[in-house]
Amino acid sequence: MVSVLGVSVGASAVRVAYPDDEGAVFRSFPVDAASEHPEHVVADAIGTVMAERAADDVQVFGVAYRDEAQAAAVQAAIDCRLVPEVTAALRMLEASGQLGDHSTLVFYDLGSSGLTVTVVDRLTGTVLGTARTDEISGDVVDRLIRDHQLDEKRIAPPADAAAESALDARCRRAKEELSTNSAVCVPGDGGLLLLSQDILDSLIVRHVEASARLAREVIESSGRAADAVVLIGGGAHIPLVASLMESWLALPVIVPAQPELVAAEGAALLAQEHSGTSHRIGAGGFAKPVIRGGALAGGALAVVAVIGLGLGVGGSHLQSSDGDARPVATQPSDAEMSPSPAPAPVSTPPPSAAVSVPGPAEEEASVPEPAPAPAPAPRPLIPGLPQIQLPTLPPPPPLPPLPRIPGL
Repeated sequence: MVSVLGVSVGASAVRVAYPDDEGAVFRSFPVDAASEHPEHVVADAIGTVMAERAADDVQVFGVAYRDEAQAAAVQAAIDCRLVPEVTAALRMLEASGQLGDHSTLVFYDLGSSGLTVTVVDRLTGTVLGTARTDEISGDVVDRLIRDHQLDEKRIAPPADAAAESALDARCRRAKEELSTNSAVCVPGDGGLLLLSQDILDSLIVRHVEASARLAREVIESSGRAADAVVLIGGGAHIPLVASLMESWLALPVIVPAQPELVAAEGAALLAQEHSGTSHRIGAGGFAKPVIRGGALAGGALAVVAVIGLGLGVGGSHLQSSDGDARPVATQPSDAEMSPSPAPAPVSTPPPSAAVSVPGPAEEEASVPEPAPAPAPAPRPLIPGLPQIQLPTLPPPPPLPPLPRIPGL
């Protein structure tokens, strides 16, 4: 079997994708922008993944690059097959079947460091027009959130570089959580970071509108009428981006399930196809991603916890509706409960052995003689379980009704 690795190089992370029997495995390697370049992380990321795979696998690498400068830097770090990001993205989208009958596509790639807009001919893969800007990016959105929180005095200003880095991470987390929530609360030093979807939209709307104008200009300069807009990159998760692109460009918008992984998946597909092996990655090879590492470990623990709750792990008991704990594997049936020998000794002792109350109250408290049919009164509190007599604890004289329950 050929082990194929697809890699995409971003400003904040290097992402590695490779298929397995369950779908696809994705690994993300963060990039410290202050101390390292993304292309320098590629070799380390591939080496880490290779160490986790079988030693006798034949490794085939496909790395998606953004521009020629990045391609040269990656090639200097490791010998691999290089493919343009647009080509890799187009290959993955073709395999996913999401493109329908659209022939001219606009790739709106919003990453952490900037936005790249590209018009592509689907049939030939030819780039008809492209432009890049850093006026909007994931980092810009994080900075807008941070400035808003500080201006509103909702959080304390960071005291040092470590606190500043932690605040940036909280702003990024808030942005990511707002892709699926209407409001978020991110705790941390300096106070709670509170942010709603409406506030975020108001902070970034002008930047997103400017990006829509840029996309319109690229389409016009390409000389072709576009059929659809495809949002890729981590910024594609922002709901406002999809809605504004659709309204400004009057085009259908396609958002892949994991837009930040499209280039890495496509690079793996292309590397596999050019490896000369008969083992191919089908169109559904990456359809159901398998999350590994810490997320998988957490998910496994969650599954074990659910199973433990359902099966009674630890005590091997289930809680009944009456509140009594009963063994799961030894729960008696109704037929076993009715002829239990335990009820027989309940009525055999004389009434004086159970309670000692003189006068008429004693006859009222006496238990009727054993009969084939159950006595209408008193009814046991726990059907099917042995009655419990407490001969040494008679009820106090002021409470004569207590002898009506001889089992307590």
